[in-house]
Amino acid sequence: MAGVSCKRDFEGGEDAEKGDFVGVKHMTDVGLQRLPTKYVLPVTERPILKPVAVIQERHLPVIDISGLGGERHSEVVAAIGQACQEAGFFQVVNHGVPVSMIRDIMRVASEFFELPLEERKTYMSDDMTKPVRYGTSFNRLKDQVFCWRDFLKLYCHPTQKWVHLWPSNPPDYRKVALDYSEEMRSMAERLMSAIIESLGLPQTYVEKICKDGSQVMVVNFYPACPEPELTFGMPPHTDYGCMTILQQDSVGGLQVLRNGEWEAVHPVPDSFIINIGDHLEVLSNGKYKSIMHRAVVNSERSRVSVATLLSMPFESNIGPAPELIDEDHPPHYRETNFSHFIDLISTKTFKARALLDSLKLA
Repeated sequence: MAGVSCKRDFEGGEDAEKGDFVGVKHMTDVGLQRLPTKYVLPVTERPILKPVAVIQERHLPVIDISGLGGERHSEVVAAIGQACQEAGFFQVVNHGVPVSMIRDIMRVASEFFELPLEERKTYMSDDMTKPVRYGTSFNRLKDQVFCWRDFLKLYCHPTQKWVHLWPSNPPDYRKVALDYSEEMRSMAERLMSAIIESLGLPQTYVEKICKDGSQVMVVNFYPACPEPELTFGMPPHTDYGCMTILQQDSVGGLQVLRNGEWEAVHPVPDSFIINIGDHLEVLSNGKYKSIMHRAVVNSERSRVSVATLLSMPFESNIGPAPELIDEDHPPHYRETNFSHFIDLISTKTFKARALLDSLKLA
C-alpha cells in the first residue's frame, strides 16, 4: 500500500517521522499491516486466541430489574447481592432504558471515531484529570506496552458543568450523550440502592455515591487489528470505581476471569453488563468482588463499547463500611480516594490489580 511500510514504523500511536500522536484508529485508516513494536506484548503475556467458553446464564447472571420497587423487590435485591458476591459481573434486562437511546449512543460513538484525525486531535491529551480527553492505550506516557484501543473520556456529573466541553460533532453528539448519561445515572441509582440494601447498609451511601459522586463516560474504539494475537484491546484489569455499566456492540471481545480461566461474555442485544469496581469491594470489606476482565481484538471487525463509571466524589475517602466491621470481621483495606487512583496510574506502569493491592491490609 502506497506510503505504508510493512515494517513496525509507527511507534506507540505516533508518526515515526513527525512524532505526532495519532492513535490506533489513524494507523488502521492508513493501512497499517503490522503492529508497531510498542503494541507487541512479550510472548508470555499475549492472549491465546482460541475459542473460549461463552458465559452462560449460570456463569454471568441475567437479572430482570423491572421488579425493583414492586412485589418482586426483595427477590431482585437478593439476586443482585448474590451476583455481586459470587460473580462480580451480571447483566440486566427489562431495565427501562429506551432501545432508541441505546442505538443513538452507539451511533454517535462510532461516528465520532470516523471524524478526520485533525478534528479528533483537538481533544487529545495526556493529562489524566482532563474532563474531556481523547487518547490511546491506558497511560501513553507510562505504559511499557500499549493496548489496541482509542478512547474518548467525558466527565458527566454535574452535566451542566461539563456538557459544553463535549464534542459538538457529530452534530447531535452532545444531545445524545446528555440524554444517555442522565439515563445511566438514574439506572445506576436504582442498582446501587439495591446493592447497598443487599449489604444491609443505610441508603445514605446511595446518596453519597450516586447523587454527589463522580460519573465518567468512556467510549472505547477497538479497530480491527492486523495481528490480534500479539496485543490486547485492554489488558487484564479491574475497574477503580464503585460500579461500571457497559453497553457493547454485537462484535464481542470482553472476557472475564473465572476460576483461573478466561470466559467470553456474549453480547445480549439491548442489555447492560454491570460489574463491581474496586471502591465497592473496599466498601463491602471484600464481600463483593471486583473481578479481573480484559478485551481482546480481532482482525476483521472494529468494536465499540460505552462504559459508564460511577464512584464516590473525587475529594471523598472510601473505606470499609463501619457497619460491616466487628471483632469477627476486621477491615481488610485502608481508605482511599480518587486522587490516590489518579496518582497511582499517572506515576506507575499499569498493573492489573494495582489499586486493590495498594490498599490491602496485612
